[in-house]
Formats: sequence, C-alpha cells, structure tokens
Amino acid sequence: MKRLLSMAVVILLMAVGVCAQDKPKLKTVAVTEFLSTGGLSKTETGTLSNRFRGMLVQTAAFQVIEREQMNAILKEQDFTLTDNCNSAECAVQVGQMLGVEQMISGDIGKLGTTWTVDLRLIDITTGKIIQTQTGNYKGAIDGLLDIMSDIAYKFAGIKNPNPPSIQYGEKSNKTLWYVIGGVAVVGSGAAFLLGGGASGKKGSPVTIGIPAWPNE
Repeated sequence: MKRLLSMAVVILLMAVGVCAQDKPKLKTVAVTEFLSTGGLSKTETGTLSNRFRGMLVQTAAFQVIEREQMNAILKEQDFTLTDNCNSAECAVQVGQMLGVEQMISGDIGKLGTTWTVDLRLIDITTGKIIQTQTGNYKGAIDGLLDIMSDIAYKFAGIKNPNPPSIQYGEKSNKTLWYVIGGVAVVGSGAAFLLGGGASGKKGSPVTIGIPAWPNE
C-alpha cells in the first residue's frame, strides 16, 4: 500500500513538472504614458494609458510592469519620463533601465473630427518595432476606452471576448522595423531618416523611401 502511495506521489509530481515546463514564459512589458498629439489633456491620456495596461494584464499574454513600480525604478536611476520620450530609441533606453523585454509606446490625437491611435510594440534587445496597432475613430472621447481594450488584445494576438460596440478603422502591422541610430528600416532596406541629414547638406533631412504599411 505504501509502495503504491509513493508511486502515486511520484507520478503526480512528474505531471506537475511537465505542466510547468509546458507553460510558456510570459514576456515582461512596460507601457509608457501615451503622448497626446492634440485634443486630449495629460489627465485623459493618463487614463487611457492606465486602461490599456489593465486590459493588457487581462489578456494574460504579458507580464506587465505597473506604472507605480516603473516610476519607482526610474526614480532610483534619476530618470524622469517626459513627453519627449516617445520615440523607439527612448523606449529602448527606458526598457533597459526597467529590465523588461518589450515596451509599448505611442500617441493619441485628433485630426478634425477623427481620433487617431498609433501604438507600437518594441523589442528591447534588438531595438526592433515588432508590431504596430493603429485605429481611427469618430465619436465621443469615451469610445477611446473601448479602443484601448481592443488594441490590447490585438497586441496579445488573442480574440477580444468583449469586442467594442463602437465602429472604428483599425490596422495591424507585424513587419519588423529596425531602429538603428535614428533610422527606421523595414523589408528589403527601404528607410527614412528620423533625424539625419543628406550627405553634404548637414542638418537637412532627406527621404530615402518611406515604406507603405503592408495590406493585410
């Protein structure tokens, strides 16, 4: 009887071990405060950023660093996030300080009567923009809360169990963008200078060829 009991315990422990091995390790991710490019106050963008973090946690696809924890770590390193820290390069710098694997940053604005949402997922190790999610929406500002929830699930690659009741234009891009020295490169090498200049004309930005977002 004791032998059978011991065997049962061993089998149970082996089963638990197998389940633990099968469970994929979640990527650690932090979300910067979204930047308003028009039509939103800092308080409103903060609310939308918080909603996005909360919904990202609900997807169970990421290990999300809380805003308070993120701010505490950055404060220890005497680093203050500003509105200017909205580029991929700055996100990589912040991600390295936080010790996370990925960062999500972006901006929300308004053009005429249309709200625009542009968010991107950045790999900290490589500096690649590995995914972007965008949306255009006409309606009350409250509808942006539902859009934040929906985009969180899109980043996770999971079907939203509670899709938004509002209608909005959406576009996803999973093409890898390489951010190297202020230059974004995609596909076969087409790129555009984010802050550089043409050869022989110091300080004059030049377009090499801006790639169009791939149609899905």
